[in-house]
Amino acid sequence: MRKYYIILAAIIGITIGCGKEFLDIKRDANQVVPSNIKDYMTILNRDIMLYTSSDLHFLSTDEYFIKNEADLIAASRFSPYHRNVYTWADRVYHDDERDIRDWHEAYERIMYANLALDVEKISPSDSEVNQWNQIRIAARFHRAWNFYHLAQSFCEVYDPVTAANKLGLPLRLDYDVSIEYTRGSLKEVYDQILKDLIDAENIPVTSQENIYLPGISAVQALLARVYLQMGAYPEALAYSEKVLQRKDSLLNYNSLTGNVSSIYSSLFEPYGKNNPSIILYTSRQVGGIMIPNRIIADTILYKSLRDDDLRKRVYYFSRPDGTRVYVGSYCGMGGLEYFTGLSVEEVLLTRAECFTRLNRYDEAVADLNKLKRNRYINFISENPQSANLLEIILAEREKELYMRGRRWEDVRRLNHEGVYVTSFRRKVGDESFILEKGSAKWKWPIPENEITNNQLQQNDR
Repeated sequence: MRKYYIILAAIIGITIGCGKEFLDIKRDANQVVPSNIKDYMTILNRDIMLYTSSDLHFLSTDEYFIKNEADLIAASRFSPYHRNVYTWADRVYHDDERDIRDWHEAYERIMYANLALDVEKISPSDSEVNQWNQIRIAARFHRAWNFYHLAQSFCEVYDPVTAANKLGLPLRLDYDVSIEYTRGSLKEVYDQILKDLIDAENIPVTSQENIYLPGISAVQALLARVYLQMGAYPEALAYSEKVLQRKDSLLNYNSLTGNVSSIYSSLFEPYGKNNPSIILYTSRQVGGIMIPNRIIADTILYKSLRDDDLRKRVYYFSRPDGTRVYVGSYCGMGGLEYFTGLSVEEVLLTRAECFTRLNRYDEAVADLNKLKRNRYINFISENPQSANLLEIILAEREKELYMRGRRWEDVRRLNHEGVYVTSFRRKVGDESFILEKGSAKWKWPIPENEITNNQLQQNDR
């Protein structure tokens, strides 16, 4: 990883500098530091900061399947490990596969976030204070966001009883490439994520938020997600409520007109424009076996949608052969790119789940009905029995957050809890594959070059 960071440090000087004396190069040539607040904001405005390390989340779930073995082989020609992820193979990466994006790009973004935090060495003028604070918030968010996604892929599910004894991640908190890191514990990873986010939440800022730069609403929405993943339901509820006090608008799907005409068309505007539901816009274009002309949407989930559920029309395109592909991403590019960001509907569903788990059933039903009014034709409020309410909310969560990279995380935490257990199944040719609860394969191996170069302990498989 050290060599990788040296290269990235050089890239900063080349790509951000772009023809001017942008960087003050320190005596250690591996470290470069921008010179003013505008320069630090430029680092955080790089396109890569709005991508999510979630290829493994998408590739491995039961939200889609490949029609036949020939398509799987052809589609994975340039990304051989995709096929192994698809079948949860014992050995995932080939010997010559070193660029595993979920790992390398996450640490690249963490490095940029660490570099951006050097803005705190600058004393801003009165006119610069707000932007200075925006950078401090966004940098901490990006670091927490990427550590969180790494933990969902490469670590076990968080359990407060065992977290101190489970393997975590290399916690790179400095862009100095000479510092060596070990994996540490899972507890240390979550402690750092929470520290970054809580520190960010307490930074004062007055400017209006935008969906392309994480602000306080994004920080609080991520805190709600992290606490939900940890099983800390009172805390997840508290942060969900904070978010929804600031922003609670949903995009009403009844207002969407027209029909999806191809696998690359959408009823949503590109890049999340004019979408009141988006808190933070991030995306992922997985490619490989997940190109839209090869994948088929999960038929069981589609059949569970009622005829008056607008998501049938908004989320799916039907091919002539009767199969369907997901085109409902807020990225507005059909099946080409997936929205992976933070949204009001996710926070609303988190709050509804927490209300239910804390026996506040009427409030949970109110949240569920609010979402459904914006997703169904002529929806009439429902009042489901409390005994079935959690199951109903979790089913609604699966429908609503389909193909957003959330399914992997949700099934992991629910399987760990042990009440709503799901196994993933695939069939390729005549061979069947299954990923069962309790399998070590619910976490992915770290890329082999990282193990070799940095003496990291590998995950069991």
